[in-house]
Amino acid sequence: MMLAATMLTACSKDDDDVSPLTVSSLEGEYVGSATGTMVFITQTGEQQSQDVTPQGTETAVIKVDEATGTVTLTQPTFFVGKGAYPGAIVRNIPTTLGDNVVTFAIKDYGSMNGVYTVAGDLSGEYKGNRLILDYTFKHAGQMIGTIHYEGVKK
Repeated sequence: MMLAATMLTACSKDDDDVSPLTVSSLEGEYVGSATGTMVFITQTGEQQSQDVTPQGTETAVIKVDEATGTVTLTQPTFFVGKGAYPGAIVRNIPTTLGDNVVTFAIKDYGSMNGVYTVAGDLSGEYKGNRLILDYTFKHAGQMIGTIHYEGVKK
């Protein structure tokens, strides 16, 4: 009986050992789905929109600069029809830690997605191993995406 009580105490102690959330907790790869809309602007100014096609395998990557408390985000590649739009690498995003949630946001980011210039606004939060991103993706001056991404840490 004493052995059973010791085992119960040990198990409940392990269950309580949860690391406190820090900005460093964000670092890693996340797999999830991107949704949203991409608006294509023709040379005559006409706009045509198409929905983002969730794949369920979209990957976002976050690296933390511990010295500054900022993060670098590699946005997930998202898909519209058969076209793939690689995410940009957005650097020096300020973070805030509060109520066991890390939030971050940046206005008017400008970056590259490997080939094209990408710009927009971005906000995100990390809570309970889940990353949520909302951002605009102004791509090559002729496309504007409004993207929502939710993923879990690998």
